[in-house]
Amino acid sequence: MALAAVHDHVAAARALAAKLPQLIDESRRMAMSLRSGLHGNRKVGPGSDFWQFRPYVTGDPANQIDWRRSARGDHTFIRQTEWQASHNYWIWPVFSPSMYWSSKRGIPTKATCTLIIAIALADLLLHNGETVGTFDAERTRITSAEHLEKLAHAMLASPATIADQVDTMHAGRKHSVLVLSDFLEFADSSQSQSPSRAIKTLGQYQNDGALVHVLDPAEIAPPFSGRINFLDTDDQMIFRSERFEDLEEGFKQRAQVWRASVRDAARENNWLYDRYITSESASPTLLALYQHLSERQSQAGSNGRGRPITNRRSKTGA
Repeated sequence: MALAAVHDHVAAARALAAKLPQLIDESRRMAMSLRSGLHGNRKVGPGSDFWQFRPYVTGDPANQIDWRRSARGDHTFIRQTEWQASHNYWIWPVFSPSMYWSSKRGIPTKATCTLIIAIALADLLLHNGETVGTFDAERTRITSAEHLEKLAHAMLASPATIADQVDTMHAGRKHSVLVLSDFLEFADSSQSQSPSRAIKTLGQYQNDGALVHVLDPAEIAPPFSGRINFLDTDDQMIFRSERFEDLEEGFKQRAQVWRASVRDAARENNWLYDRYITSESASPTLLALYQHLSERQSQAGSNGRGRPITNRRSKTGA
């Protein structure tokens, strides 16, 4: 289902890497604008930082009573500290050759948008005290936003296919996994590989996660007419249409089945599914991801799984 030629995805990948400082700055600005309106993922637990006082109730350990605060009034108070154990998040932007394609000038490539969202999410999580990694050969992980550029380079070196590499992914038990891709490798229903199997493999150790389906607007509503040639990412002809209008309805139906298969794979694994169109603002997708991941941890406690958050697009179809 590649819609046009990606004449040199290797050169496109190098160009993306060259723009990394600019993209990191853009990601940080996006994360900062969202962070100002978000509350931290604070919860009670072992730690050294004071959080709040609360009234003593029967059964509370006596060693948690703050006698100095209690002496100032008629009630006994417990001193609570903030949970400080970080959670592990793995962000996997899948830069397959088809990700470097855009349907027209003025619309960024899927790869560019994917990298911006991935870095911005990492920035938000790191400022919340979490650990963020990616699936490059070294399994790079960072704990400070000062090392975002290192993480971004590692993301560019992560595997460019899901089905062929998912069996080598070892995220750790009860970690969170985020996959951003166009998932075009699963578009051919005749292939034995399915997104459902891949996501089950990533989630096999009780890992929470999310799928972000990154699409060009032409992959939702194809703007073609008349004679058009369909090429794969190696510029090989895969289909020629003399009149695209005669095929448009079938094209849309096949695309919808493919997108639904990715959505259903996320739902079967109790993961979030979000669809992002490259012509739109990335902020709503970034906010949905951050809230889903952080709320899951708030509900389940550190390193656990919580109730699924209903996806804001789940009722509108694929």
